[in-house]
Amino acid sequence: EREYDLAGLTIPKEEIHTLLPRDAIPALTDPPREAADRADWLPDDARIIVVRVGREVLGVPLRILNWHEIVNTTVGGKPISATYCPLCDSATVFSREVKTKRDAEGSGPAPSPVVLEFGVSGALYNSNVLMYDTKDRGLWSQLAMGAVSGPMAGTPLDVLPIELIPFGEFKRRYLGAEIVSRETGHTRDYSRSPYERYFADDSLLVPVAGVGDAMPAKTLGVGILAGSDGDRQAIFVTADRIGERLEVATESGPVVLTTTDAGIVVQEAPDSVSTSQTFYYAWSAFFPDSQIIGDGKGQAAEPQDKPGLRPGQRAPDVRVTAIDGSEVSLADLYRDGPIVLMFYRGGWCPICTRDLSAWAGRIQELKDAGATLVALTPERPDLAAKTRTETGAGYRVFSDQDHAAAKAFRVHFKVDDETRRKYEQFGLKVTDSNVSGTWELPAPAAFVIDRNGVVRWVFADWDYRKRADPDEVINAVRSIRR
Repeated sequence: EREYDLAGLTIPKEEIHTLLPRDAIPALTDPPREAADRADWLPDDARIIVVRVGREVLGVPLRILNWHEIVNTTVGGKPISATYCPLCDSATVFSREVKTKRDAEGSGPAPSPVVLEFGVSGALYNSNVLMYDTKDRGLWSQLAMGAVSGPMAGTPLDVLPIELIPFGEFKRRYLGAEIVSRETGHTRDYSRSPYERYFADDSLLVPVAGVGDAMPAKTLGVGILAGSDGDRQAIFVTADRIGERLEVATESGPVVLTTTDAGIVVQEAPDSVSTSQTFYYAWSAFFPDSQIIGDGKGQAAEPQDKPGLRPGQRAPDVRVTAIDGSEVSLADLYRDGPIVLMFYRGGWCPICTRDLSAWAGRIQELKDAGATLVALTPERPDLAAKTRTETGAGYRVFSDQDHAAAKAFRVHFKVDDETRRKYEQFGLKVTDSNVSGTWELPAPAAFVIDRNGVVRWVFADWDYRKRADPDEVINAVRSIRR
């Protein structure tokens, strides 16, 4: 902890796993290069990260990155870091020219971007490498693609399109190009990987909170981030669905993908889009609201067969708004738990109000079991207060104004055009009641969460007509206290 600047930490400190001392895995800075056609130590099937800037191309072998994880160098006059986390099979190439927050916000004179050098901290978050910058020793996350602590906390990294190809293909495609040499100054066996056994099954080295269950944990794919910070779009595309060519529509423009025997290639992408090859488990932990494209048609993970977090997963901490306008952290509510966290669509929904009214006669029974009822809705605080009064239930209600809680608990969805038209025919305009002004809603859901913030029981269903049975909810609460 003393080795890094943890000021402004944006990730849960208790979920950082420190396995090794700083620099126990030594990053490389400006390592020697050699002509690819003379590197007879590399077999043709060796996996290569391709870094292209202008007319210059550099190949970075994963056989090097297995032992070093970060290569700081310059390509085409641009300072870059080629990064690889073997635990996630995640490969990302960043620009080391980083804008300060003031640069990004455009206020005041814009100084030159800071050129950083990254090292390997020896710590993991979501089983993904945490880098540190040698200037301030703030922590940076590879898959979050930005600083998570220190004076630059919250600062994003500019990402270059990812490209992984076999070495034989690299030599044929990029005649005269160079690769990072194995003459690194370190004694390592670059002919083998220390992670062969890890890749043999789906087991993880450290626990990860909030892993999705839409597919096996170590399913390879590409993570895509598009849009702005305020309206970020996260997508995960599985490698086996990309095939020879797949065009993915994003809010920032199309991303064109292909695959090779070595991994993912981003052929085209808007400058504002960030991409990383990675295993599904890590991407889903960082971006639980991601779309999942598994059939080339862009079908979202929501609705998947089973919405919602699963029992045993850690409940996320999200800030919600009370009916008096104050903000409350869900983590503070968990500490007073156990709680029953219930999502409902709004007071305009008769099934929702009927369900809330049914709880009016069970609130004391729930309290006697040791829990309190907390309701979350996307509607305005004044409407939420009105609904609470009309249903007569003694529960606490909060407004999930930007749908952050619904997304984090994996019950969020966007109303499709056909359903929207039906609602409007009945005079229901969700945009008028939602704080966000959008056609976004939560699926009916109830989560029993203990004092430690662990989900102990779940009801969630995409069918708007279904609701949790109060008897089952109360029994779930009682089972915690036995």
